[in-house]
Amino acid sequence: MKKWLMVLAVMMGVISGGGMTAEAAAPSPQWVRALPDANVADANQLFVVAGIGDTTAWISMHERAADGSWNQIMTSPGFIGRNGLGKTQEGDGMTPIGTFQFTNAFGIAPDPGCAIPYKQVDDNIYWSGDPRPGMKYNQMVDIRELPELDKESSEHIVDYNPHYVYCMNISYNPDCIPGKGSAIFLHCFGPAKPYTGGCVALPEDKMRFVMRHVRPDCVIIIDSLENLGGEF
Repeated sequence: MKKWLMVLAVMMGVISGGGMTAEAAAPSPQWVRALPDANVADANQLFVVAGIGDTTAWISMHERAADGSWNQIMTSPGFIGRNGLGKTQEGDGMTPIGTFQFTNAFGIAPDPGCAIPYKQVDDNIYWSGDPRPGMKYNQMVDIRELPELDKESSEHIVDYNPHYVYCMNISYNPDCIPGKGSAIFLHCFGPAKPYTGGCVALPEDKMRFVMRHVRPDCVIIIDSLENLGGEF
């Protein structure tokens, strides 16, 4: 408990502008190595979001070495949805549980050297939350190509600064089923609020690190630390 209180203090320091320092790679914890996805033959990279508090998580990134061992290359405190884990529908304020991938990398800022294709957005780019037929629910859209889009139910990416300075889409609701939930991203911390609307948030320097090291086959694992069998 004391250790987690210290982490919370660090998190509040970061969102108030304190920043974080770089870290050296180390062997991944045993509980990460024991995850089912870590024992799939072709798994090479894991991004683990382990919920700890109601809206907080311990986030880590892991890579498999040539000898088959797993190394932890990044750790960070982070934030999840204002109502915790277990997303099922649009607007529930929850972060989804499960196994996912990153499908898009984008942001307000120029490409930070992203290891997968990156799009710098402009004023024309939205993420659709419009459930009507043909409105490309839960997809990035250019308003010039879809002028009928309901802007009120969609996210105008450039309006979310600093949150979407750097951003990656988490593949929740890949079938784009209207009402199931949209715009579930990994993005930068915003000011003051220790939670998200359902996304996962990291300090900006950690987002840059992730973007520079992410692989196309990276597996995202989101659940509570307890359910993942983890220890803190």
